[in-house]
Amino acid sequence: MEKNKKNLPLLFLVTLFFAISFDCSASFYVDSSYQGRYLGTAKFEKIMADLPYVYEEALAKIQQTLGIPPRRGMNLVVIFDDKLMHGGVRLRGKRQSIKTQEGVLVHYVFLDLEFLMKGEATLLEEMTHEMTHAVMADIMGLREYEALPMWIKEGTAVHAADQGLARIKALNQKGFSLERFGSEDENPKGNPISLEKYVENYLKIKYLVETYGDKLLHRFIKRIMASGNVQRELSICYSGLVEDTLNKYSSSFIRKTLQDNSRVISATENVHRGAKYFGDGEYISARIAFTEALNSPNLPVRERQKAAYLLAECYIQERNPHIALDLLANLTPDPSIVPYDRYVFLNAYSQYAVGMTIEAYHGFKAAFENSNDKAVKEGSLYYAVRILRELGNINEAYRVLGALERYFPGSSYIILAQSALR
Repeated sequence: MEKNKKNLPLLFLVTLFFAISFDCSASFYVDSSYQGRYLGTAKFEKIMADLPYVYEEALAKIQQTLGIPPRRGMNLVVIFDDKLMHGGVRLRGKRQSIKTQEGVLVHYVFLDLEFLMKGEATLLEEMTHEMTHAVMADIMGLREYEALPMWIKEGTAVHAADQGLARIKALNQKGFSLERFGSEDENPKGNPISLEKYVENYLKIKYLVETYGDKLLHRFIKRIMASGNVQRELSICYSGLVEDTLNKYSSSFIRKTLQDNSRVISATENVHRGAKYFGDGEYISARIAFTEALNSPNLPVRERQKAAYLLAECYIQERNPHIALDLLANLTPDPSIVPYDRYVFLNAYSQYAVGMTIEAYHGFKAAFENSNDKAVKEGSLYYAVRILRELGNINEAYRVLGALERYFPGSSYIILAQSALR
């Protein structure tokens, strides 16, 4: 959720900014003052360990979905709260940006820990959502960004974070009236806004993607960040499209999408939908579709195998290897449905992620030896190098690195493996 700079006391944020130890080359910080109920728990420690990686993954997702290059120079501070409230409303996350007296723009990302600890939200989606606001504000300037309509600000954030389907499902459970869609922005200078508006804002962006493609959306966003003129850039990028016409066309798209998602969807169709989401890199939406499919007793065996395998991949993408490992342990793959070498690799990766280092090493070794797939083979060699380094077998690690360099001389894993041995 995007927040303007009136929501928290300015003095508190400025004080917090200068209280944090800054490295001149760094721009990403985590507030270390948290003393809440989850301090010291294994889940909290995992979140803290994952944050630097999730930060990079969020930047990558923003680039993939919106075409915005990574903005590593911006100052971003993550702050945790057991229960994040604003104006009497419970929030999963919010972003607040301020300029210090020295003119430094600082973005604060507040995250509700309870949602993360209970698995009701993922760290990646919440960071991606709030960082989308921060990245765009950092590029445009805070005042120019705040002046954008909510369908641009919240629509892009929900789209980048792959939260669209989840919010549509939540809206269906809550119940809605189509008459509430198409009205003016709710509280454009502050938050929270209603679930209906989140969905509407997202589906406007989704309409542009589905109708005109990703590349035009990327161009549109780039031009908006340069000029701040939504009307002009709509017309330039979309062949004379004006906002009134967009509202008319997107209104029909919104109604159709909501009606389609409110009907009963068969288990097999959910698998097909999940596979499309997965192919588009929308892993949260894919996870929702696959989970619903697997909960049906009527799902055919072939579709069940495919759904379980891809669902495990979704959980790996979400940094939940324990769940992935459980799914894979209960799956006896049919090689005609699930590539066995890929299954072995994913299982080894999940084992490595949960600390089963020796088992993972043997899994990666088996995957390398029994696969003809380039991605499986080079990935297996890379993780073997990391494991051998962790186990202190440096000579063998260098031998495996040599094999990686020899078999796959252009592999992006080579630099990572070399870094692991430094």
